[in-house]
This record gives sequence, structure tokens and C-alpha cells, in this order.
Amino acid sequence: MSFVGVCLMLFGGLLAAFAVVALSTGFPWVAAGLVGVASVYTPSAWWAMSAGRSLSAILRTRGHDIDHLVEALAQLRRLFAFARAVIIVQALVLTAVGSIFVWCTFITDKGDRCFGAFG
Repeated sequence: MSFVGVCLMLFGGLLAAFAVVALSTGFPWVAAGLVGVASVYTPSAWWAMSAGRSLSAILRTRGHDIDHLVEALAQLRRLFAFARAVIIVQALVLTAVGSIFVWCTFITDKGDRCFGAFG
């Protein structure tokens, strides 16, 4: 779990670096999207690393196993609650984007312009 957390943290940093490059080359919407994804990776990485450290501590210690297990479960609970929220938001965004695409396709088939600008 710690390895997964470290990888998520590295990917978040890499996405932040890509966002800086996208912003400097004149793509602010791409940069905003990359920063949004990187901001999702950071808490996920932190909770995964914390849970991994707590689970590893169970093997290294004696007498405090339950404390470490409870801490690991608390971190995993936060991670999965956050993942659930991200999935719900992602589903709503994808539904909205898909609806706009279908609406614009329907409108342009009728010979009109989508939102007065597209199509």
C-alpha cells in the first residue's frame, strides 16, 4: 500500500509539472484539468501511504497491533470515502458532458447552431 501511495504521489507531481507546461504553452483549460486530477491524487496517495505504514507497523511491533490496525482501517475508510465521492462527481460530469454532446448533435441535425456558437 505504501508503494501504491508513493506512485500516486509521483503521478500527481508529474501531472502538476504537465499543468505548468500546458499553462506556459497557452492551454489554460488543459492545465486546470491536470491540476484537478493532481489534486485528487494527493489525498489518495497520503491515505494509501498512511494505511500502508500502519499495516507494516503491525508486523514490527508487539502489543500495539490493534492500535495500528485501527489506524490503518481509519486511513482506508477515508481513502474509500474519497474515492466514492470522486466516482459520484465523475459520473455527474460525464453525464453532463454526454448530455451536452447529444443535445448539440440533435440541434445541429435540425440545422441550428449549438448554443449559438458551436456546430
